[in-house]
Amino acid sequence: MLKFCVSAFAAVMAFAIVPAHAGLVYIGTYAGNDNVSGNNNGQNNDISDEIFAFNGDTTVEQLAKIDVCNPTTDQGCLPNGQKPTDGAVNASAFTLVNSGAAGSVDFDLTGTGYGLEYVVLKASNSFALFYWDMDPLVGSFLWQIAGFITNNGGQVPDLSHITFYGGEAVSDVPLPAAIWLMGAGLAGI
Repeated sequence: MLKFCVSAFAAVMAFAIVPAHAGLVYIGTYAGNDNVSGNNNGQNNDISDEIFAFNGDTTVEQLAKIDVCNPTTDQGCLPNGQKPTDGAVNASAFTLVNSGAAGSVDFDLTGTGYGLEYVVLKASNSFALFYWDMDPLVGSFLWQIAGFITNNGGQVPDLSHITFYGGEAVSDVPLPAAIWLMGAGLAGI
């Protein structure tokens, strides 16, 4: 009986610790640019409209944006070929590694009061919108254009810019406290 109880407790703890998240969850690809609210240039591709259509969220702000640029011809372009633009937070909270049509992002929004909720990949004449389904304060993810955006010739274009959207960070219930409470409840049984 003791062996069964220990095995059952270990199984419950394993499921409690393993996160059930997917990272970037694809929402859709839309024509045009990911314009901020009120600046859709007569087109129905306002990013707030797309996010609202996805889940009814109306509190999203542009956190930051990183454009791909040419350091020798574009003013404000950094030597790494990127032009960061601050939004609600400093763009340095996001580190973009770009190899054209794929790359990675690391971010740390600790202490900013904001959390990451959405990511937009802009390439060619379209943008792909993703929901961030993990820790909104600190994380990293891989991204790719292939499978989401193609140009008029059917080829995979290079990244034009990546934009990060989010809202005020909400504190979760601390997991260690929940684990101890669950363990105490099982021990009591």
